[in-house]
Amino acid sequence: MSAGDDLLVKLSQPIKIPANLDRLELLLNDYLASLIDGIALDERGLAREGAIGFGAYLSMLASSKDRDDVDWTLGAHFGAIVWSTIFPLCMKDAAFRKNAIAAAYSGYQAGASIGNFLGVSHRMKWHVTATAGAVASASAASVMLGLSPAQHQNSLRLALTNMAGSAKAPREREGAAAFNRAAATTLGLISAMSDARSIDELWDESRGIFELYSSTGGDAIVSEGVATASIRPFATNGFCQSAVLAAAKLSARSQGELKSIEVHIAQGIAPILDGSRGGSWWTLKSSVASAWASKDPTQLLPAGEIEKLVTVIPGDVGMGAAKIVAKTSQGEDSYEQLSPPGVALDVPEEQAWARAKWNAMAGTRALDISQWAKDFVSNKPNEKLWNFFDEIAKSAH
Repeated sequence: MSAGDDLLVKLSQPIKIPANLDRLELLLNDYLASLIDGIALDERGLAREGAIGFGAYLSMLASSKDRDDVDWTLGAHFGAIVWSTIFPLCMKDAAFRKNAIAAAYSGYQAGASIGNFLGVSHRMKWHVTATAGAVASASAASVMLGLSPAQHQNSLRLALTNMAGSAKAPREREGAAAFNRAAATTLGLISAMSDARSIDELWDESRGIFELYSSTGGDAIVSEGVATASIRPFATNGFCQSAVLAAAKLSARSQGELKSIEVHIAQGIAPILDGSRGGSWWTLKSSVASAWASKDPTQLLPAGEIEKLVTVIPGDVGMGAAKIVAKTSQGEDSYEQLSPPGVALDVPEEQAWARAKWNAMAGTRALDISQWAKDFVSNKPNEKLWNFFDEIAKSAH
C-alpha cells in the first residue's frame, strides 16, 4: 500500500474525541463571530439551495473579512470550510447533530494531514486552503453522515481527484480566496453524499496526484488539526499579527520622541504587505503604526504621521514572526515576536485578545455565541444556535 493510500485509511477510521474540548470551543466561537461580522453578498439565493448551497454561502460569509482561523504550519484556513460543512447538515437533519463534534475533529485532522502530505512544493503552486480544504470538508461530511470507513475513504479520494484552487486568489488580496473556500466546501459535501466511483491509481502513476498537483508526498502521518488551528485576534491580515503585537508591546515601554520604526519580517511575505492591493488591511506599515499609537493590539486606528516613520525590512525571519526595532530620542529598543498571537489559546492573555475580537465583531451577541459554543461542545440542547443558522438562511439574499 502506498503512503498516500495508507494515510487515507487512517483518516477514514473513527475519530477519538479528546477529553478537553476547550480549543474546539474557541475555534467555534471564532467562526460564529466571523459569521455575524461577515459581509453578506448577493449570492442569488445560494443559501437556500439545500445543504450544499448553504455550506458554500456560510464559508464565504465566514471568510469575507479575512478573519477566519489559520493553521500556521500550512498557512491554511480550514475552519470556515469545516464548520460550514457541519452546520448545513445539522440543519438538514437533526439526527446528524450527535456526530458534529467528531466531524469537526475529523475535518480539521484531514485538512492538516493532507496539507502536510502534499508538501511545500504543492503549496507554492496551489491554494492549500482550497485543495486540502476539500478533503477536510469531505471528511467532516463523512462523519456527519455516519459513513462506513470504506465510504469515508472513497469520499476522500473523490475530493482529492477533483480538488483545485489557484494560489493567486489569496495573493491578490481582493477577496477571491473566499470563493475557494466555498468551492472546497461544496466539493467535500458532494464527495460524501455520493457513492460515485473514485479512481484506483490516485498517487504515483502518470497524471496522478504527485504529478498534477506538484506534490512531494511523504510519510502517512496524521496531524491533529484542531491542535494546530489558531485564531487571528487582531484586525489586520494574518501575516501582520506578530508585528502588530510586537509594536504594541514595544510602544508600551518606550520613552522619548519616536524617530523611526523598523519592521523585520520574512522575505517571502514582504511583497504582499506593501499596500499595493487590499487597502490598509494588507499594509504592514499602517498596522504597525496603529499598534504603536494605541499600545493595544486590539485597538487599531489610523496613525498616518507614525506610518511615515515605518520601514519594512525583509529578512531571515520565521513565517508568522516579526521583530520591531524602534529609535526614539532616548535611544534604541527592540521586541521580537517569534510565534503568531492566537496560537497559545490556553494562555489568559491570548484568550482576552480573542474575547476582544469577538466583542468587536459580534457586539451585543458576543456573550450569546460564547454560550452557544460552550453548549455545543458539551452536547447540551442548543436551540438558539439552530435558530441562528435558520436566521442566516432566511436573511440571505
